[in-house]
Amino acid sequence: MPHLCFGGAMKFNQLRNSKGWIVLLATLIGLGFGGYTFVNRAVTAQVYVTNCGILDYKPTAILKFCADTSVGIDKIEWATWSAEGATGEGIYQINDCEPTCVAGRLYFADVEIILSKGKRIDDKKALTYISIKTKDGTNLPLSNSHNDEWPMELAG
Repeated sequence: MPHLCFGGAMKFNQLRNSKGWIVLLATLIGLGFGGYTFVNRAVTAQVYVTNCGILDYKPTAILKFCADTSVGIDKIEWATWSAEGATGEGIYQINDCEPTCVAGRLYFADVEIILSKGKRIDDKKALTYISIKTKDGTNLPLSNSHNDEWPMELAG
């Protein structure tokens, strides 16, 4: 039995003194540090959008008036998303609130979306301004314009 331990120790000593051991150790340390750096950067580089006072990541819906939800964009699909801005498409909807918002009729339009004006909020990167325009160039429902824009940071 002692002979096997000594033989095992010799193999370990040979491996420890070889270049392969150094390469293996450097690879393991590099992978560990690289993984940590990747995850840390991903979390700290996350870009949000202000949506009714809440920092949200790639929302599928954005409201213009948070108190009554009568105007907003739903079913959003993002094409680009970065600290410089975001682009996507969605369905604009507006309630005519006639005779009341509960009984009102909803109108819809397919729109293109651009988010911009990045700034730091609660130590996070956030996009705070939205511009929309109809995809087909017609006016937005209940509007005399094919586009709209508003500061999302102040919505509500």
